[in-house]
Amino acid sequence: MGRFTLIILPLFLLLACGSKQTLPGKGIRVGLDGSISTLDPRFSVGARAARIAPLLYSSLLQLDEGGRLVPDLANLWSQLDEVTYLFRLRRGAYFHDGREVTAEDVRATFSFIMDPRNGSPKRGSYAPVRSIEVIDRHTIKFTLKEIYVSFPYTLTVGIVPRGSPFRLKSPPVGSGPFRLRVWRPAEELVLVANPNYFKGRPRLDWVKFRILANTTTRLLEMRKGGVDLLQNCVPAYAVKFMRRIPGVQVIKERGITYQYLGYNLTDPILRQKEVRQAISYAIDRDAIINHTLKGLAVKANGVVLSPLNWAYEGDVKVYDYDPQRAKELLDAAGFPDPDGDGPQMRFYLSFKTSTDMESREIAQVIKGYLKKVGIGLEVRSFEWGTFFDDIKKGNFQIYSLRWIGVVDPDIFYYLFHSSSIPPNGANRGRYRNPEVDRLLEASRRTLDKGRRKRLYSRIQKILAEDAVYTSLWYRDNLVVIREWFKGFRIYAGGEYTSLKDLYVEGR
Repeated sequence: MGRFTLIILPLFLLLACGSKQTLPGKGIRVGLDGSISTLDPRFSVGARAARIAPLLYSSLLQLDEGGRLVPDLANLWSQLDEVTYLFRLRRGAYFHDGREVTAEDVRATFSFIMDPRNGSPKRGSYAPVRSIEVIDRHTIKFTLKEIYVSFPYTLTVGIVPRGSPFRLKSPPVGSGPFRLRVWRPAEELVLVANPNYFKGRPRLDWVKFRILANTTTRLLEMRKGGVDLLQNCVPAYAVKFMRRIPGVQVIKERGITYQYLGYNLTDPILRQKEVRQAISYAIDRDAIINHTLKGLAVKANGVVLSPLNWAYEGDVKVYDYDPQRAKELLDAAGFPDPDGDGPQMRFYLSFKTSTDMESREIAQVIKGYLKKVGIGLEVRSFEWGTFFDDIKKGNFQIYSLRWIGVVDPDIFYYLFHSSSIPPNGANRGRYRNPEVDRLLEASRRTLDKGRRKRLYSRIQKILAEDAVYTSLWYRDNLVVIREWFKGFRIYAGGEYTSLKDLYVEGR
């Protein structure tokens, strides 16, 4: 292992720091709306890294376009009893440096994540694991401490070679359809085809991801031919302009990406449920969807899960636009309007968002709605890395983010269980509710799907009543792609997995 590190790392640095090179063969240029902090699958939690990961890393199981679990490195898998899972690895899978993928690599990947000394943000998902046993070179067994129905969904993490250290800017090799060639974190990410990929060499020779955080720049690059694919990073107002570009196809599908407002529940104002409910009533989501988003979204009345999900509960407390009700709740919470219809506010809050143009526009619209009920809002936009770091640290009052590609309702544990406060999960608002904790724990141990659905129903009702989030909408999936690229498929989570099957027609 050490010898490979000495050889590979200087090569990586040379490629990352050297001059731009012309890539041979056929490839595609993809525009991204922001940078990526790490590609290491043991640490990456950002949506962009998660979407690119299947191109670089293979996993025991993966999600298909509809969010269903299918085999990847695991050729066969079975559940021996309620707490024991056995996986047999396919033979002939190799890492990009030539080493065969073995059960030892699988165990090492998950053991690394589970070790608290390594500080993986994914560690909490593996708390139910009692042991990981290598049976032979291609067979591995997981034994849990207790029933955890959603455990297979945790096995979609990319597998890396045993002994791989964590280096922020030099991720470990994977065994996916493409190999990492260049990574300039704020500029570009270049992948080249892996000729030894166990499912067959990709039809494209390379994929170049260009970091184009500025919306106008991103759209201009599409128009002038600087990029070939934009996925879910074209603002609604620009869709009609994209349709006018010769040789470009615009694909729209109903999506499950959930947009919400999150709150810091330790804040002296926002810890009051009535204030959060008032904010929810004060925002006219229908108007924002119709005018700002040009109809490219569906109002979210549930919590996180899409109506397409088997565990979705739509019969929850709904916050339709009602500014009068918002004012009554604020009065009851002890924040009376100091001057009626005058200019003074009841109180002021800070709203953090990214520098994305559409996000800032929506933040300003929300600011206007809250002003009408007497809440002053200071909108502060930050570069993505700074913004997301603040959210994880709890350095906010209100923020807006989205959950992408949610198919497993066990995500509620990751988002709202009191043990999931960062860095152990994504309970960023610091929500604590003993009843929700109890229901979440029961949902993990319940094998009967009907009972699980009833548990999740109760969880969603409580979360809606507590207004832990203000549900906004589900965004449509929107893809802009050059028409000569064939075979692109939209995945539930926006993953770029289908780029391995993409091909160029007539060029």
